[in-house]
Amino acid sequence: MTSKLQVSSPVHRRTFLYIGAAMAGAGALWRAPRALAASDPKIVEAAKKEGAVSLYSSASTGPSNAIAEAFRKKYGINVSVYRAGSADVATRVQTEESAGRTQADALIIEEPALSLMLPYLADYDSPERAAIDAAYKAPSYTLIRMYMAQLGWNTGTVKAADAPRDWKDLLDPKWKGRFGSLDPHVTATTLAWLVMVDKLYGPSYLQGFGANQPKLYASTNAMSQAIVSGEIDMGLTNSFGVIQMADTGAPIAGVVPKNTVLFGGNISVFAKAPHPNAARLFCDFACSAEGQSLINVAGATIPTHPDARAPKAGSLAELGKTHTFSQPDYKKIIADTPKLLAEWDKYVK
Repeated sequence: MTSKLQVSSPVHRRTFLYIGAAMAGAGALWRAPRALAASDPKIVEAAKKEGAVSLYSSASTGPSNAIAEAFRKKYGINVSVYRAGSADVATRVQTEESAGRTQADALIIEEPALSLMLPYLADYDSPERAAIDAAYKAPSYTLIRMYMAQLGWNTGTVKAADAPRDWKDLLDPKWKGRFGSLDPHVTATTLAWLVMVDKLYGPSYLQGFGANQPKLYASTNAMSQAIVSGEIDMGLTNSFGVIQMADTGAPIAGVVPKNTVLFGGNISVFAKAPHPNAARLFCDFACSAEGQSLINVAGATIPTHPDARAPKAGSLAELGKTHTFSQPDYKKIIADTPKLLAEWDKYVK
């Protein structure tokens, strides 16, 4: 039931994983790990005495609140959630750390912002990580949720025969002014996508993309709403947005092109966490099969724990037979961001 690509970097190998993601009741979906893991009883006791945990999260509101509420119900420990885009979360953390006022205990965040957070994170080998493949964890973080770049369209305005199938379809003049993209100034996932299409099609791709005048959006939710409302006919979006909207009965469908990018969210604890034991206990829960099922079902994303289940997003094991998944080099993307954004701004208005 697994599909892993062989890549060279031990850090970035974590971006290729098992799948099964979607919107369904999580409680009945997770099953006990084959080797039962459990938090250290001393940590549980100390965490309950601390009585609170502060979570900073770039995951959307649904999954962030779902795991926070489930943790509160399980342990009686209150969770305060600050949720924002990964860039905003990173900025807030850097500001607080620079001032010597660490406010957060636990962190759920995506690359490339994760790389900027490493100086502030503690190494923690949660016992719940034992069942998670080494490809998906490093000393100070664990990958717990994954999603893909894909195309989505309004089924009421786009006929099935005319629906896009590949990134090159975005260059067709018939889509001029009728499609959208996530803004790379706000959402770094678009930079990883930009690197991929540049490798696939060369620099002329962005020129043609910009000539078709895409409308820009700051989030997957805003993009999905624009597609469903008919503001645009289709868009370059993320898999969880299409899954979530389609599950409500909204007129949206999508396709994952043959070449796509995988993105993921990681759980960490802060080195100077005000509630260090509660932070570790929350990390244990987020890494577990139970916690991963909850956050991935709520977010329509892909768990990395082999016993977690979130069924509606498909199967990378199956997709891997017909798709090629790009491995973003986020250190390079961070270094090249000014150049990538300048190139984007040159052609995309």
